[in-house]
Amino acid sequence: MVSILVLSARPDTASNRRLADAARSAGVRLDLADALTLTIDTNGRLRSSGGSAEGTCPDVVLARVGNWRPDSLLAFLESLMAQGARAVNPAPAIRIGRDHWRTSQTLSAAGLPVPLTIAGADPEALAAAARESLEFPVVVKQRRSRMGVGVIRCPSPDHLEAVLDSLWRLGDEVVVQEYIETGGRSSRLLVVGSEVVAAAKFTACDGEWRSNAARGGSVAPFEAQKALVELAVAATRAVGLGVCGVDLLPGDDGMVIGELNPTPGFVALEIATGIDVASAIVNHLVEMSHGSSEPA
Repeated sequence: MVSILVLSARPDTASNRRLADAARSAGVRLDLADALTLTIDTNGRLRSSGGSAEGTCPDVVLARVGNWRPDSLLAFLESLMAQGARAVNPAPAIRIGRDHWRTSQTLSAAGLPVPLTIAGADPEALAAAARESLEFPVVVKQRRSRMGVGVIRCPSPDHLEAVLDSLWRLGDEVVVQEYIETGGRSSRLLVVGSEVVAAAKFTACDGEWRSNAARGGSVAPFEAQKALVELAVAATRAVGLGVCGVDLLPGDDGMVIGELNPTPGFVALEIATGIDVASAIVNHLVEMSHGSSEPA
């Protein structure tokens, strides 16, 4: 029987439970591992908090990495891969996808459309570069922000300077990005392997400019055109991911890639579209275990 391990600091999320349900329906063994209870040593021994050794190396690993101690969780993934497990989202790809600067840099180098993004260590230098290169408003993002938290729209230079100075004093790594006026709208395409398995449009709630569901945005299904499917798959491949949520923003000259999410929540997509995303992911993991499918 195929053995799948899902590594997560929050194994009880709705998306993780859906993966477990889909695996049971398919007759596939899937273990949800609470990464906060695990340790790994340099001999590759994975142990639970009780001190007992974990089971044999799984065939395939899906690491659902958030922003809570991501490098520690990726240490488990890297060790399991060294022992022969296949990873749908390898550690280097997750590190890119979890960092807004690395994501923007990688996608831009691949010739894909992204907002102009500026990184810098000093808040005054970063603010000066933004004033020179961008029009206001601009967006400040903590480099590992997610679900809209740590994403701040700055309408003026003095606001930008205050935000950058405050985050710098807290020790946060940030980028400043071109603001794309979307009217509170965005699209998410869920890529599994080389296919878009579900797509939805998001609309921000009243008084909110961030459209994602975590900030109260509404979700509606839509049929993604071929060009958007190709863009989402190209972005996923450029970063090296096999399962990825691609957020697209409607810019003046066409769609722009806003963000990638290597650990996408997909329950809202399933509800909106009626598509069994969990089964699509499990089926892809099974194909990988047989060597018939590679990470993107």
